[in-house]
Amino acid sequence: MAIALLLTGCSSAVDGKAFREGSAPGASDPKYPKYQPPADGSGFSDQVLDQPLALPVTQGEEGCGWLESVKTEMQPLGLVSTKGVLSGCQFVFPGNKGAQVHAYNPYGWITQESAVMEPVEIAGLKGRTYAFDPEPVTFCSVNMDVRAYASIAVDAYDVNSDEAGNRAEHCELAKKVAEVVVKKFVPLAGGTPAQGTVQEPGPDALANADICEVVKFTHANYAGVNAGREGAQKGESPLGPTCTHEVPYAKVVGMYTSGVGGLEAVPPKAGAEVRNEKFGSLKARYEQTAETCALSVQLGNGQVVQVDFIGKKKEAMSRTCVSARLVLSVSMLALITGDH
Repeated sequence: MAIALLLTGCSSAVDGKAFREGSAPGASDPKYPKYQPPADGSGFSDQVLDQPLALPVTQGEEGCGWLESVKTEMQPLGLVSTKGVLSGCQFVFPGNKGAQVHAYNPYGWITQESAVMEPVEIAGLKGRTYAFDPEPVTFCSVNMDVRAYASIAVDAYDVNSDEAGNRAEHCELAKKVAEVVVKKFVPLAGGTPAQGTVQEPGPDALANADICEVVKFTHANYAGVNAGREGAQKGESPLGPTCTHEVPYAKVVGMYTSGVGGLEAVPPKAGAEVRNEKFGSLKARYEQTAETCALSVQLGNGQVVQVDFIGKKKEAMSRTCVSARLVLSVSMLALITGDH
């Protein structure tokens, strides 16, 4: 089902707490270019990734066990029914209006041609409203940057047809559903993560894992490195196996450690600016140079997963750290769900 919307007639309702400003993992030294997200909301997040996952990242009915717990908050919108399906956790409202919530992708970079792309702020959180397809398709979507490695997305639509209903009304419904969900489950908006939400990979997530499946070609695609499956090159480092994805724009090198000594056992790059941060609930370290950024994250069992993003074109240089973070977000979600 195509996702599309038009922002005409949709207001950007703002309430809740003041947005807690974070900064991109960007360099303080001016010799390192700093990432500036585009004003239309289409870019990477420039916020720190220091928050827990709000909802389960498993697709399908298994990831929708939280639906029952939010029914009371949805009643003012006229909730008729709920259902968990592969595409998301669905709500039905009067007038053939539907909405679905999904939380299994990071707040990424949108390069696809879009009929509409505009920033939005809901419950004190930043996000975007966007449309891929022009009218007569009436789909409307809101994507919220909740500073976790999975964002919250809400699609609103007519349950009978992609071209039925009113797009402006769908936009408003998407925003209202997003507001309820983030206030209920996102800590930055005063909520509590849904019960049973898994926050990190299990202790055996990397047991006998193929590194080119852990940091996969599809993961690198999120940051504009589209080398394809056949472009993945396996290698070995002193710390563990590596997988390289490379195109003229940039190179992504994934690695995980065979040992369990944590970040302390992974020497940082010589001459890099080193910053220790959180990656969700996990310890993380950024190592940035003028053209590269390596993000290393320590798993609960002491193993480390690293993504090194190496810019080759000028336009990639200001996006090295946010690109590494985006790729590793996708990889982390795949390790949690076992989809690797």
